[in-house]
Amino acid sequence: MLHRLAPRWTVRRQLAKVAVDGVRNPSHLRSRVNRHNLSALRRFHRTTADCNICGHHGRLLYEMPDLEVLRRHHIGFLRESVRCRACGSKMRDRALAAGLLGELSRRFDVQAATIDELATVLPPDLKILETDAASRLSRRLADSPSVTRSLYYPDRASGESLGEERLLNVDLEQMPFEDDSFDLILTTEVMEHVRHVEVAHREVARCLRPGGAYVFTVPYDPALEETLVLIDPETDEPLVLPMHMHGDPGMRDEGIKSYRVFGRDIVETLGRCGLETRFAPVEDPAIGVFGGDLFVAELPTA
Repeated sequence: MLHRLAPRWTVRRQLAKVAVDGVRNPSHLRSRVNRHNLSALRRFHRTTADCNICGHHGRLLYEMPDLEVLRRHHIGFLRESVRCRACGSKMRDRALAAGLLGELSRRFDVQAATIDELATVLPPDLKILETDAASRLSRRLADSPSVTRSLYYPDRASGESLGEERLLNVDLEQMPFEDDSFDLILTTEVMEHVRHVEVAHREVARCLRPGGAYVFTVPYDPALEETLVLIDPETDEPLVLPMHMHGDPGMRDEGIKSYRVFGRDIVETLGRCGLETRFAPVEDPAIGVFGGDLFVAELPTA
């Protein structure tokens, strides 16, 4: 009945979700139902784009996020919203897809307009590690022999199979791969959850082939000169309250702890790990990306 009255990825379903949340959490209502969100809802209801993940052409959906939570977490108000109404991809999903498609074109002459198309043209000798197997992008590449996908469950061994071909449990601080294993490594909203992030980035550098690229998104605030540490990585004690809890692909009800919001020093810290990094924001309304954060880090050839 709900799917007929309010289909998924529609304004009707979104308003119903806001109403339910308002009943359960009245204190959240003002930060979701306000002039800013209502204006954006109308704007994107009239905005069309070609999704670079599934290829759908149509109107976008603004989800009326909790603006207070976004401000506290240093997250732009469009980043986790502005969904494709066909596949449900968020703006940051399409920003990552744009980065992946662009690097494949530039480095390896692999041409594709969407992730669905990419899945049909990836050469088998090209090796990609996609570290968020629950993402829409990742699931669409699951059948490609070029792509290894991963999640992380701390109670399981790094490298253990998760029941699907080329789907592994991977601890990014001790990756179960040989040196020079991948041409491209992708992470999206992952590195803020890793306790010792420089250890993980050194592992990324070790597993990349020379000339390979690490394409990623993280919570990033350019106003921060230095990365804001939210939880002490050694003691695991919170330094900022309330704690930043993010939704988790492992479906932990309480979410997953975020250890940091990255600042401009991310380029320098990745340099210490052997990666030449650039901030490569995506501005492409044609694919529904309006100032999407993106980083590209390259392992030099010599």
